[in-house]
This record gives sequence, C-alpha cells and structure tokens, in this order.
Amino acid sequence: MEVRQAYNHISKDYDAHRNRSPYFKIIEGLTRRCFLENTEGRSFEFGLDAGCGTGRNLPMFLEKCRKVQGLDYTPAMLEKAAAVFKSAPNVDLMIGDLRDLPFQDASFDLTASFKALPHVPNISQALRELARVTKPGGVVFAEFYSPWSFRRLLTRMPHFTDWRTVDEAVQLMEEAGLKVKKVYGLRTFMVTEYLCYLPGGYRFFNYLENRFTHSFLNRFSGYYVVVGEKP
Repeated sequence: MEVRQAYNHISKDYDAHRNRSPYFKIIEGLTRRCFLENTEGRSFEFGLDAGCGTGRNLPMFLEKCRKVQGLDYTPAMLEKAAAVFKSAPNVDLMIGDLRDLPFQDASFDLTASFKALPHVPNISQALRELARVTKPGGVVFAEFYSPWSFRRLLTRMPHFTDWRTVDEAVQLMEEAGLKVKKVYGLRTFMVTEYLCYLPGGYRFFNYLENRFTHSFLNRFSGYYVVVGEKP
C-alpha cells in the first residue's frame, strides 16, 4: 500500500486510538521529555514539524517557538490538524514532501520529524533537507525505527518502512551535516500495546521506558529519536 493511501485510511481513528491508549500515553510522554530536555532554557523563532500528521506534537512546539510550520504528505491527516489549529495565528499548515522541502536554506531554528522519516523512500535525502532548512546552531530531532526490536519482529507494516540501526541513523545524521548529541529509546520493553492495559501495566512500563531510555538498550527500542545540532 502506498504511504499516502495508508495514512489517509489510518487518519479516521488516528487520534481517537491514541487518546484512549496508555501505550501511546507513554510513547508521547517520552517524545515530550526528549523535546523539552533538549530545548530547555531556549526559545525559538521558527519551528518546523516535518510530518506533523494530525498535529499531536504542535502544542509542544508552541511552548518553545514563536511560530510553527506544520508539513505533512497526507491530506486526510493534515485536515484533522487544520480543524484543531484553524484559529491559531502562529501555526501554518501545508502539504509537502520531506525529500523536497519548500523552504529556503536556514529557515528554522528548531526542526523535527517524529514517526515520519521511516516512511520516506530515500531517507538520506529527507535528512539532508531537514539539515538544509535548519539555521546554524539549530536543534534537529529525527525519529527512526529499529530493525532489532520486538516491533520489527511482530509488526508487518502495510506500507513502505525503512528500518535503521542506531549506528546507521547516527551515520545518516552526520552525513547530512548534523552533529549528534543524544539518542532516546522508545518502546524498549513494551512488546505489544496490550500489555499496558494490564493492571499496573501503565505504571510499570512507564517507569522502565523512562529509566532506560538513554541506556545501550535503546538499540533494541521500537522507535528512537536522535537529537542533533546544525553546526
């Protein structure tokens, strides 16, 4: 299935599922922790959420940025974001392709792509584009999917997915001209989402995921976020 077609279909229940799931509460909490820890004490003029989907991460950007640009490849996902942020004067949304970002060089001082890069054919080109539109000294967050994870073993993706090891992801970031600062692992212990619904499951897995997000175990995480800086 083509990526745009897949996410147009997924968009129907995308937010409803995540709003009720303790598993996604943990995943999104770790994403927020990663974002805020690496922007602490700083404020930014322009932020780019590349692959913003329905806009779940845009409020996080608005805490740190004067203005935020959201971009996504899938019209149905972006329509949901537009419905939420239509009255926000400091949020702009547009359809676009991560491999050919429609922005000038050094346009943003905070750039991120969460859960979008692995679904882009030619991930190297997408990372080069993210680096190109980031200002010197700007922060870049890039999320990857690990081939050495329970998620990879147990999940059959119906659309294009690029799986990369931590070492490969770091190399890709460096080849794009970015300096790697940290790696955060997500879904290291949660073999399936349903474990989080067990009694005490949320508290148990939330502790484990946060406790070991920076350990060598992040090589086996379902997702991991590489934090970089544009020299």
